Amino acid sequence: MPAVWVFLVSAVSERGMFMVSGGVVIPVETSGPAEFLDLPAGDFGVLDRLALSHGTIIGRRSDRRLDLCLSGEAIDHKSLEAMLDRIEQCPPGLSVRLRWFLGGWLMETFRDPAAASKRLRQILSETLSVPKTRLQFAELDPATPCARTGNLFELWQRHAGHLSSDFIADAGKAGMLDRMFALEPDAAKGWIVRFMGHGIGIFSAQNRDVVGQPLESTSVDHDYTHWVEEHHASVLKSGASRYDHVDAILATNASRPTRVRYRRRLLPFRSYKGKPLVVGYSALTSDLALPL
Repeated sequence: MPAVWVFLVSAVSERGMFMVSGGVVIPVETSGPAEFLDLPAGDFGVLDRLALSHGTIIGRRSDRRLDLCLSGEAIDHKSLEAMLDRIEQCPPGLSVRLRWFLGGWLMETFRDPAAASKRLRQILSETLSVPKTRLQFAELDPATPCARTGNLFELWQRHAGHLSSDFIADAGKAGMLDRMFALEPDAAKGWIVRFMGHGIGIFSAQNRDVVGQPLESTSVDHDYTHWVEEHHASVLKSGASRYDHVDAILATNASRPTRVRYRRRLLPFRSYKGKPLVVGYSALTSDLALPL
């Protein structure tokens, strides 16, 4: 086995940070960038420039997960081929989190190395392209079964569309609060946030409490905000539920855009005071009716 491959096997099997450039693994001694995948809308300066301008792959290995950061546009074929060879030799139970750039920084989590390697092979083949439209959705039949968002529909039926403390308690038991949101229309201020789960990164990235604020003020991408507000209005107008698959490239406080792909359920509710609300739940996934 050539020396470079021995080095690659050793570096990827060990715990900690590493980079892959030109097919060669370079261990990263500093712990400084250790959270580079924990902030989905972050701006990581030199790490991002290495990935986007030089095709470098940045990685981090722990006992339970392998994190990778790379570009899907500026591809170093040698590095990606080397990484594929190694990832396919990782233990089957190791999850893989991938932060990669294609029009925007997209975060994906794979249950095992085999699933992640399929995505890396797609990137290597250069068959994926930047979407021509940065905000797109597919509106599906609300009756379509969805394991990720179906609980909200069931709770809506059980509580007859009333947002109450009992509903919140049941939503908490179902593990839904992290990515659930509630919005109230206001003739003067637009859509007011009444609840926003901390897992909805585009809003939680503002590092402040958004409850009680106009939705437009919680995001730097006002085109996106106005776009989703149209969807919220359609739910109140129809009085019926809505189920969409969404692919959006969003401007954030970072220098490069963020890309999110998710399933979204929207439902008309009434508050305990009888005011109209739209309650929604979004689940990040790349398993959508919209092609990547």
